Amino acid sequence: MSDLNLPSPSSSSTPQTTPSFNSSELMELRTKCNELQSQTNTLRIALLVVAFSLGAFFFLESSRSGKSLTSLRPQAAQIVEASKTIDPAVTRFLGQLAEFTKTHPDFGGILGKYIGRPSATPAPSNAAVQANTKPATVAPVPAKK
Repeated sequence: MSDLNLPSPSSSSTPQTTPSFNSSELMELRTKCNELQSQTNTLRIALLVVAFSLGAFFFLESSRSGKSLTSLRPQAAQIVEASKTIDPAVTRFLGQLAEFTKTHPDFGGILGKYIGRPSATPAPSNAAVQANTKPATVAPVPAKK
């Protein structure tokens, strides 16, 4: 394109005049404007198609999830009822384990590690066990010739 020589907007004292364009330049600008407008319309349509497709996908997934949820609710209710009946037995068993750790302090560390409850008396550490035991005497092994 050629140089346009547009008047600057800061000069308000001079009257605004429209620049003179050749008919070929004007036609070129109109065709480019029409091309851009058609590209914009095409992109809008593509965006609309993608948005509707994504909305339809989410709607289908939502309805499928709802159907699977309704089919799983009876099974979940059975599991909840079973856990309600088993909970007292589990708490009774954990109470028995706590009583067992009172008579067997070595088991307290295991109970604390796997059940998550701190034991009443901690299990002795390896250093304390080794300090109280005598080291085993080992007979020397004769060297091979």
